[in-house]
Amino acid sequence: MFYGYCHESNRMRAMDYSDFITNMQTGYSNIYSNPGAAMQPMVEALTNMMRGTGGSPRTGKQSRHRHGCGCSERDCSCSCCIRCADVVEYARCGETRRIPITFDNDTRRERDVTLQIGNFATESGQDVGWQGSLSETQFKLPPCGEKTVLLTVNVDCGRLGVPGTPNDPNGSDNQGRRSVDACKVVYATLRADGCTIRPIVIAVAVLPDHCGSHHAGCGCGCCC
Repeated sequence: MFYGYCHESNRMRAMDYSDFITNMQTGYSNIYSNPGAAMQPMVEALTNMMRGTGGSPRTGKQSRHRHGCGCSERDCSCSCCIRCADVVEYARCGETRRIPITFDNDTRRERDVTLQIGNFATESGQDVGWQGSLSETQFKLPPCGEKTVLLTVNVDCGRLGVPGTPNDPNGSDNQGRRSVDACKVVYATLRADGCTIRPIVIAVAVLPDHCGSHHAGCGCGCCC
């Protein structure tokens, strides 16, 4: 048994190995996307435990008390659940992401490598229709050398459950962009024939536009 922070109950508790690893991955994902919001509940749980309150789960609305006015609640929409991925790329709707992947040859023999990228799909298997392109699909990997290949993908949120707008039933705004209401994760598999490695699982975590944004205080006092 392991003892750690549970993101579902917002408290410290005992858990098995699988549950512990899942919560660790969730914690790292949250810290990467929104460090301040991710650390606050864990600090509160540890504080409650030290005070002997048992770290009871939160009820109702509770804020982070940013700027002292208590009007900013913890935003769970920026939390991403990413499973079994070798490469993780964070993005937003409408972006074009270029993901560098470097292949190393630790032998003294030249290798002929052929790459193939699979379809991008959600964890449930829904194909989102993204077209991933590789800067090279065939190359020679020199002895004791390396090669960096760029995977380019257009983050189109049309099939991620984004609701439409009055002007465009497909969900696009005037700039042809969409925004998800919570983090959505899409996966693709990259196969490298000629390399003695298993297929590489690539995850693209699509965040809402407000996640990780810079907050500019207007000095207008408490907003509540």
